Amino acid sequence: MTKVIDILLAQKFLPQHGGSIAWMNSVYSRWPSPVQVITHDYYNHAQGTAEFPKVAQRPTSGDHVTSPNLIMDRRDIFISDWGIESVHRLKRYWRMMRAVSERLRSSSRDTTVRVHCIHAVPEAVSLIPLKWRYGKRLRIICYAHGEEVTACCSSRQLTFLMHKAHKAIDLMIANSQNTVRYLTNHIDPGKVVVINPGVELAAFDGALEAGQDYRTQRGWQGKQVVLTLARMDARKNQAMVLRAVAALKEKYPNMIYVCAGGGQMKEKLQALTTKLGISDRVEFPGEVDGATKMALYGCCDLFAMPAIQVGTDVEGFGMVFIEAGACGKPCVAGSSGGQAEAVIDGQTGFVIDGNELDAVTGALDRLLADPVLRQRMGEAGRMKAQTLDWPAVVQRTVEMVEKMG
Repeated sequence: MTKVIDILLAQKFLPQHGGSIAWMNSVYSRWPSPVQVITHDYYNHAQGTAEFPKVAQRPTSGDHVTSPNLIMDRRDIFISDWGIESVHRLKRYWRMMRAVSERLRSSSRDTTVRVHCIHAVPEAVSLIPLKWRYGKRLRIICYAHGEEVTACCSSRQLTFLMHKAHKAIDLMIANSQNTVRYLTNHIDPGKVVVINPGVELAAFDGALEAGQDYRTQRGWQGKQVVLTLARMDARKNQAMVLRAVAALKEKYPNMIYVCAGGGQMKEKLQALTTKLGISDRVEFPGEVDGATKMALYGCCDLFAMPAIQVGTDVEGFGMVFIEAGACGKPCVAGSSGGQAEAVIDGQTGFVIDGNELDAVTGALDRLLADPVLRQRMGEAGRMKAQTLDWPAVVQRTVEMVEKMG
């Protein structure tokens, strides 16, 4: 009987935040056998920048690896620019390859090593020499999130690397049908399956009660709470929500906007809040731990993240919409990328052009003005979330990987 070793190769992983990171952690912490995780050593090689803060500064974030199913191997492998024209970057590609090569060399010939890559570039690219050498003993599973495909297409060199990686990959898991469209003409369609990211429904069981407690602590009884929970960058489009809140502040004097998350644009968004004259209506709690995240979902009346495409950066799906739906909250999403697959327009919320202030303002207005509509859409969101419970998502992922052989 063939033995199998499963490895997750992911430059970005906990304690860093992000939707793709949460996806990988949720799947492989539930994998039917232990998974060896090769990732960046944030602890000894933390850059101390906005992108990679020194993780020792937030030991209680709740985002450190806790699952006994994940066997961590942290190395200095992060590449901020995926090109191969510098020795610095080539060393990190080589380190990723060496980490997997060590497993292949130390295992018997009847052992299959399955490497699950968070991206085609740079992770799967690093495995191409090993694929040539070991053939079917090395099986490469890769994930496509959307924005990394468009980023690679912006450069001839990265497009070349992506195509080489796609030829070596045995199975590609796309997070949405929209991402599959980005992959068209770049990979054999027979290798691609769509598996939407999921949500841990059980974790949200106490969210509404926690939300009521949070409202009481903050003195928000009777307030209408709009929530965005996302990294603060241009794509997430918090700035447009701020402008919509400013446009509606007179009509809804009890409205509060909670803009949670960290990121490089936080100071600019705070400055915009002051400029718009809504500092008394906006809260910036920063990056939040799991318990606070549940409380925020539970206390809000609606969730708004009308993401837009900025250059090659696009929202591939939007796990936060499913999380909000799990708490029975209606959503306002953007029409770019795969958001329309996470939010069903007119059923679980509104999908609008996030570049249009009138569209964002109108969607918020309709939901704030109509509690019956909010309840109906929230219940529909809860039903959608139930189809994406993590155990079901993991089962489908395992089935696809096993089917690959």
